[in-house]
Amino acid sequence: MTPLAAAGLLAGAAAVQAPSPPVFGTGIETVYVDAFVTRDGRPVEGLTATDFELKDNGVRQRVELVAADELPLLSVLAFDTSVSLGYRKLAALRAAGRGFLASLEPDDDAALLTFSQEVEWLARPTRDKSVVRGALEGLRAQGNTALMDALYAAILLPDSRARKLVVLFSDGEDNLSWLGEGEVRAVAERSSALIHVVTVRSGAGAARHDASTRDRMKGLREIAEATGGRAWEAESPERLTAAFSEVAEAMRRRYVLRYEPEGVRRLGWHRIELRLRRRSAHVQARRGYWVADP
Repeated sequence: MTPLAAAGLLAGAAAVQAPSPPVFGTGIETVYVDAFVTRDGRPVEGLTATDFELKDNGVRQRVELVAADELPLLSVLAFDTSVSLGYRKLAALRAAGRGFLASLEPDDDAALLTFSQEVEWLARPTRDKSVVRGALEGLRAQGNTALMDALYAAILLPDSRARKLVVLFSDGEDNLSWLGEGEVRAVAERSSALIHVVTVRSGAGAARHDASTRDRMKGLREIAEATGGRAWEAESPERLTAAFSEVAEAMRRRYVLRYEPEGVRRLGWHRIELRLRRRSAHVQARRGYWVADP
């Protein structure tokens, strides 16, 4: 990323004090929450709206379930292409990206953002998956890494009414970003994006997998979990396709809850608490959303 471009990105972050909340339609505000329900690591199926209890700022809400395939999805693939990847990981990443694109519905949009010393949109949001597949073939490993700047761009820059899924792949290094983890986390929490992070497990002899990189991966995991997503670790580059397939499968098995907030102040931060009423399972969902002044 050039100094001028990075400065512009940082200025944009400062200006975006309250990104758009998860609001759909006009007039009545509607909130959508993606919920992943698992027991012993396996998806729990067959739940209905009455199985869930959702509180918005401590106030119980009336929720309904929406078929996930009824909601258009924009999947943003944000891929680390810095020199630290090397040929083997890059080839595996191309294959994983192709497999993920094949899992999308015809009406879903997809996009490809890459980051090394620059953050670049190789494919803008489009329903034509062949455009994104073609862009994947052009991936090259080079330069340093602007990880946090890239995640910020993936969250905020694609302007779309569709629900946004960001699938970020990185080895955890960041030696070029202007933005810090705290700034990006604040933007992620206040956006309506769902973030999943994929990485490859480092072997015993992996160079530069130091404490700062481990801390950064921990921070990325926490950012993903704050939006309702999670971190996935492939055991090797060859297992990247399987990791991306697990992300796609989780998206297919998720529950989408919809409600119109009642009994709470509209503006500001809304804390979301979601659990099952009578069943024992792990429920993973966005922790809150933000409503700004029009």
